[in-house]
Amino acid sequence: MSVYSMMFMGMAPVGALLAGVVAHKLGAPLTLAMGGLACLVGSAMFGVYLPGLDSETRQLILAQEMVGGDPAQEMNAPGGS
Repeated sequence: MSVYSMMFMGMAPVGALLAGVVAHKLGAPLTLAMGGLACLVGSAMFGVYLPGLDSETRQLILAQEMVGGDPAQEMNAPGGS
């Protein structure tokens, strides 16, 4: 059950534990400010690296279209889910 919970919720429980420890040591307002700053830095980094990701994504899509082929038989089976 714990493995299922980790797959379903991801790393949120670990992050919540870390935030609780930091809030206990530094206080809740400073912890929230640090979390907000981390979100802003992460979004800025994503914005900087997005153009490079776009060109790589286009290359992967074009390569996949060149390979072509039919879907697997399981995908074509009548009544399959």
